[in-house]
Amino acid sequence: MPLPQPTRRDVLRAGSALTGAAALGACGGGGSGPAPTARAAPTAGAVHVLDAALVVEHTTLYAYARGMGLFGSQTAPLATAFRQHHLDHRDRLRSLITGLGGTPTPARDSYDIGSPPSDENGVLTLVATLEEEATRAHYAALRQIADPAILQQLASIMADEAQHSAALRAVLQQDPAPAALVTA
Repeated sequence: MPLPQPTRRDVLRAGSALTGAAALGACGGGGSGPAPTARAAPTAGAVHVLDAALVVEHTTLYAYARGMGLFGSQTAPLATAFRQHHLDHRDRLRSLITGLGGTPTPARDSYDIGSPPSDENGVLTLVATLEEEATRAHYAALRQIADPAILQQLASIMADEAQHSAALRAVLQQDPAPAALVTA
């Protein structure tokens, strides 16, 4: 059963929640500017973890690109902003990987995102699911990194993914925060 078209109020509510969460996330600092260099000795493990996070970003970017024409006039600005955030995440992860002496995995032409969505509800559901999966993937990566500068960058990206997930769930008229804790 298709969800009802999100109202302007739903989109504004999601945007307000996102703005508040973004303001709170900005309190951590370091969200802009060049990627910090690693303080600990570069390890293949850290490069592998960061590269796995990069592949998550590539997949999410692919889904947004595939569905961009399906977003409605009220959700397209949100999707466009989130896609730009993912481009920023991708660039930051590439920089961190390169800074550790690794080679970032390039984006492929396509990714398995299941059946391509055919309408706005389908693409909103797809990207909301991918945003939640990205939050969990970045959370799992946090437990595998020891360098504080890299941890800060991954935590910042994870927080942004969680904001995206909450906003999209609100637009889909779902509980924007269905659990008190993020688990991987």
